[in-house]
Amino acid sequence: MDFEQHLERAHQVLLKKGFSGAAINPIIYRLARKVGIKLPPPQFAHFGANILAGTLWFGTLWGVIMWFMQWQSLGVSLSYAVNASLITGMFFGLLMAIWYRISAKRKSVPSWQSLAN
Repeated sequence: MDFEQHLERAHQVLLKKGFSGAAINPIIYRLARKVGIKLPPPQFAHFGANILAGTLWFGTLWGVIMWFMQWQSLGVSLSYAVNASLITGMFFGLLMAIWYRISAKRKSVPSWQSLAN
């Protein structure tokens, strides 16, 4: 089974389990797939992959917003802005990874590997 078929089956399983369309296919995961990264839905992804995805998108978005809305006018150094964005993104990524893991367990989501059978 190729990745696209596997992904489609995973989406069907998650919809049957009661997850919403936005929960099973967040924008960062869609963007990752568009650039060629074969990332399963977050309920099936590895904990570390969910942390990384959350860190990258949230840390970057939050950092850019903070830079233009506050930090630039306050004269905040670029190294401080990058570090603050990274730490904030990691915190968000960790919380989201925990949320995805808990929601998958609560709704008895099977493993990614078991869907290939």
